[in-house]
Amino acid sequence: MKIGFLVAMESEYAPFLSSLGECVETETVCGIEFCTYRFSGKQIILGKCGIGEIAAASTASLLIGRFGCDRIVNFGLVGSLDGKEIGTLVAVKDVVYYDFDLSPFGRPIGMPADIDLVYLPADLSVLQGALKDLPALRLASGDKFVSDTAFKNRLVSDFDANICDMEGAGVALTCTRAGIPFTMIKLVSDAADDVAVETFSASKTRAFGVAVDLVLSLLR
Repeated sequence: MKIGFLVAMESEYAPFLSSLGECVETETVCGIEFCTYRFSGKQIILGKCGIGEIAAASTASLLIGRFGCDRIVNFGLVGSLDGKEIGTLVAVKDVVYYDFDLSPFGRPIGMPADIDLVYLPADLSVLQGALKDLPALRLASGDKFVSDTAFKNRLVSDFDANICDMEGAGVALTCTRAGIPFTMIKLVSDAADDVAVETFSASKTRAFGVAVDLVLSLLR
């Protein structure tokens, strides 16, 4: 089995590198770096995607189409919309692309042109052990770093979302279209409020600790 491990920023993937072992092959495709690891009898392709939905969708597409990955695992930092404490590890149950708007054509906001779903379901069936105890939350995803309490409240009222990020929708849309299961584990870095920039910057240097061990269990 080949598992695509998609992570946006160096501060998010660096904690995993020593545990994954030696990178046996590196390839840069369309400006995106991919590293192949032999881990627990599987091939793990780490895609260092960069920030944003387009970067995430491009990386997920290459992991599936070029590298032949059977499953995508995504890890990253998220803002909390419902008061989850900073440092809380969560699973994503489904994803809404809140930026996508074809409402003039009668489709609900967040519903893609080719998929009749607003909320794209993640695969939670692979969560075992301690991962089964993680809260399973709705992720609102778009190309905006949410640091505005009023906007944060709209994501809650419009989509009943719990957390937010800038890559999840790109991964979810790509995987859903390709028929490839995706699983997302996220670490709360800020409260998506008016001081989110300062809180997020401090969280980037946080030791991920237990998060690393739990996420790696998905790759075994």
